[in-house]
Parts: sequence; structure tokens; C-alpha cells
Amino acid sequence: MPPKRKAMAETSTNKQISATRNTKASKTSAKSTAPTSKPSAKASTKPKPQTFKYSDATTLSLKPKYLNLQWPNFADFIKDKNQDIPKKGELIDAWCDRVSDLGIPVSEEGAELLEKLDKEVEKRDQNRLDMHIYNDWNGWGMSEAFSNYLKDFNKDIFKKTVSPFKKWAYVEDETGTNRTADNEDGDSVKEIAAMVGLMVLTAYSALSEHSLFTPDSEVKNIGIMSLMMLEFAQVDGCDLDIGWGCEIVRMCDETGIDLDKVVRKQVSVSKKDLKGLRSAYKEKKDGYKKAAEIKGWKPENDIGGKYNEKQWFRWDWKLEYKEFKKNHGGGTYYDLTKWSKKDRERHTLGTKAFDEMLGIDSDSEDSDSTSE
Repeated sequence: MPPKRKAMAETSTNKQISATRNTKASKTSAKSTAPTSKPSAKASTKPKPQTFKYSDATTLSLKPKYLNLQWPNFADFIKDKNQDIPKKGELIDAWCDRVSDLGIPVSEEGAELLEKLDKEVEKRDQNRLDMHIYNDWNGWGMSEAFSNYLKDFNKDIFKKTVSPFKKWAYVEDETGTNRTADNEDGDSVKEIAAMVGLMVLTAYSALSEHSLFTPDSEVKNIGIMSLMMLEFAQVDGCDLDIGWGCEIVRMCDETGIDLDKVVRKQVSVSKKDLKGLRSAYKEKKDGYKKAAEIKGWKPENDIGGKYNEKQWFRWDWKLEYKEFKKNHGGGTYYDLTKWSKKDRERHTLGTKAFDEMLGIDSDSEDSDSTSE
């Protein structure tokens, strides 16, 4: 397990029309109850309130507060000269809103989600509890924890009362995505990795809805979190056939978020890598156009290529999660804290119950060793 981290503007014409109507209205007898003419449908029609797909505008008042989260590989660069860190006696507060060698700005909600996911993974870690059920237990447990995490995101993403900042917080909890690789069921892990990428791209859309997916966004960490997700796609998850990496670069490029300016030593993504990903999405130009023209698009319309895999020309969280959850419902099956004391003892190394389960007569072994 990777180390934990610390934590209608009115025009002049409108004014003239309004004044004329008021003058006519003042000449009407106060006793008159019937209109002199039937008002036009156009004049009586009120403008429809703006509707949003993800979050109501009222939620924008729920501004995030930022913490500084230490780099997971902080120790690897601690001896570097000219470190971008606070000088002796300098308050850390000014560093919480930007990326530095000290760490990464993460919202309080993002930090809470991070802590929650870490705890959920720990509950499924047989090694931490000095237990052994079978070799791949931890991998399946991590997959279950991530399935629960994606289920929570699904509950929040279209909830209008949940702010776009909270929806982005799910992406801020980037740590541990590489853990999903610790499962021998490659197809299952690939499906989870694909949904993690789709979660990021959907979160971009939730931010875009309120002009928050921009270079000068109130969200302080879009660039660095995007790079960290690319690191997962290209390094830790390189064997998972991840195809959404170039879509992260494309969506950032299209909105003016310059990922090249965010490249830094702590993240294994270079400007050369970004150039390659740009070339990849540019080669998909015709595919995007064809996919956009499909009426009644379904996830299966995006499957193709040499290996009959998702092409990432188009996506839809609601439709794709519906299919995903059929095989990734989450739950608590691998949560060892849900086990009874007796069942846990039977799988705890060194206990009599564990020896008995393996068919080892610990009493006779003890007596033999004593007689010797």
C-alpha cells in the first residue's frame, strides 16, 4: 500500500417600451376590470428558469476550503536543492492554494473522501490484520472498495443540491488508484479503471456547467490532478488497456488548461508524453464526428477497433454506470471488520483455530518439542 498522505440586462429599447406601457396603464379607469384587448401570448410568457444537468447555481456558494496534501513520494526529492517550500518561520497558509514541492492543494471534502477510502481499503487488508484467507483477497477487497466509491459518485453526480466542488472532490482523491491493479482478475480491474477515467471526464463536465473548468478556475488543482490521473493511466495502470488518457488532454486543451505548465518532477508525466497524447486524440477527429451524429447513442456504439474495446469517441456516465454496476455492485463481503471474532480467529496466523483449520495438531507439536 502506498504511504498515506497528511492530510436580460435591460436595453434602452426595453426601457422605452416599458415606459410607454406604464403611461397607457395610468390612463385606464381604476374601475375597469376587463382588459381592453387580449394580451398576446408572447407578452405573457415568462422566461423559463435556467436548468442544469448536474448542480443548481445556488450550490456555487458552497466554496471549498483547501488543505495542503503532502506528495506521496515526498521523500524521493527531499534532498533536492532550491526546494519550493516554505522558509523557516513562514506560515503554511499561503501555500495551501497552490502546487509546490511541499504538496498539493486539496479541498477539505477531497481530504475526507481520501481518508474514507483509505480506511475502507484497510478494512479489507488481510495483512494488516495478520490474517490469511487466500492470496488475492486484498486485490478483490480493493476492487470492492473502489466499486463502493464509484457508487457514491454515481449517487452525487446528478444530485442538483450537491455542488460541482463536491463532485470534483471525488477526483481529488486520486491516491490509491494504482491499488486496483492488485487483483488477478484483469478484466474486472480494467472495467474499474475505465470507470475511474469516466468519472474524471464526467467531473470535468460538471465543472464546465458553471464555467469552473477553466485556466483561472476557483478550483485550485485541476491541472495537477489531471496529470496525476495521466500518471495512473500511463504508469501504474499501463497494463489495464486505458484509453481515456488522451481525452483528459483533449478536454484540458479545448478549454485552455495548459498541462505542459503543470509538469513537475513529482509526477511521472512529461511534455513528451502530453505531445503523444495530443497526437492520439487528433487522430480520432473523424471518430468524434461520427459518434456525435449517432441518434440514440448507446455504450455499445463505442466498442470497436482491433481488440473490440471502448474507443472513447463518446461516453455517458448514466448509461455506462448502469452496465458497470451489474458486475461491480460493491458491498461489504471483503470487509474483515464485519466478520465475527470466531471467523477472524480461524484465519489469523499463529492461533490454534488457524492451525486446526489447516489440520495441524498444535498440542502434539508442543508436547513433542517439550520431550526433546
